[in-house]
Amino acid sequence: MKNYRKSILLYLLLVASMFNSLKAQETGDEDNLQIESATLGYIENFFENNFEEMSFYLHHELAKRGISKKRGVEEYYFENLSMEKLKNMLASKKALSKQDQINQVEILDVFRNTASVKLTTGYPGRMKWIEYIHLVKVEGKWKIANIMWDYFPMKPKNRRK
Repeated sequence: MKNYRKSILLYLLLVASMFNSLKAQETGDEDNLQIESATLGYIENFFENNFEEMSFYLHHELAKRGISKKRGVEEYYFENLSMEKLKNMLASKKALSKQDQINQVEILDVFRNTASVKLTTGYPGRMKWIEYIHLVKVEGKWKIANIMWDYFPMKPKNRRK
């Protein structure tokens, strides 16, 4: 019985290593670099308010949605940010230079022409959020098709009494 379990375990390890090898071949380093580059190109230009450059990394049918909260209101709501709203937001907010940005990209999965990424970002000392991003490879280029964001809880401010 021990040899049988040992054989099954070795078989499962062999299958797992073959799967990992195929996955590594499918998603080469070049794809990973392009995925990270597209993600950073999007967020860096978002903070720098450069809509034209940012849109280069976005699929024309982008869906950007998230959980938001209005100032002074306790309830959260689901917000859909169209390209037009996104463009208007960038035109009205204060820019944050690249050297002041903290953007952490984690590639979660890549399968053929799709990828999932977790981006941790925000305004240092003010607010921080996570964006789950889906990318598609179209005509040899990785483009962001979906973005879903949610904010980290805000730290309560110390109030004087």
